[in-house]
Amino acid sequence: MEIELWQLKNIIKAAAEEAVKKYIVSQDPSKDEISERQAYREFGEGWVNNLVSTGQVRPIRKGACKNSRKIYSRAELQELKYGLNPLLNAVTL
Repeated sequence: MEIELWQLKNIIKAAAEEAVKKYIVSQDPSKDEISERQAYREFGEGWVNNLVSTGQVRPIRKGACKNSRKIYSRAELQELKYGLNPLLNAVTL
C-alpha cells in the first residue's frame, strides 16, 4: 500500500488533532464534562436517552441527591455519534 504525500499529511494532521484532544482531557477533565441538558442540545434528547437505555453511556451524578446534575463525557458522545476520524480509520498497519 502506497500513501501519497497529501494523504500522509492529512493522516498526520488528523492524528495530531486526536492527540491534542486527548491531552487536553487528561490535563483538565472538567473541560470534557457536559451536563445532560447540554448533551440533549448538542446530540439530541432521543439519541442520548437511547444510549443510556442500551448501556452504551453511563452518566455520572455530581452530588449525592437524586436530583443532582448528570454529567456526560463530550468526547465519548462525539465518538459514538461521529466515530473516529475517517482518515485514522483508513490506516491499517
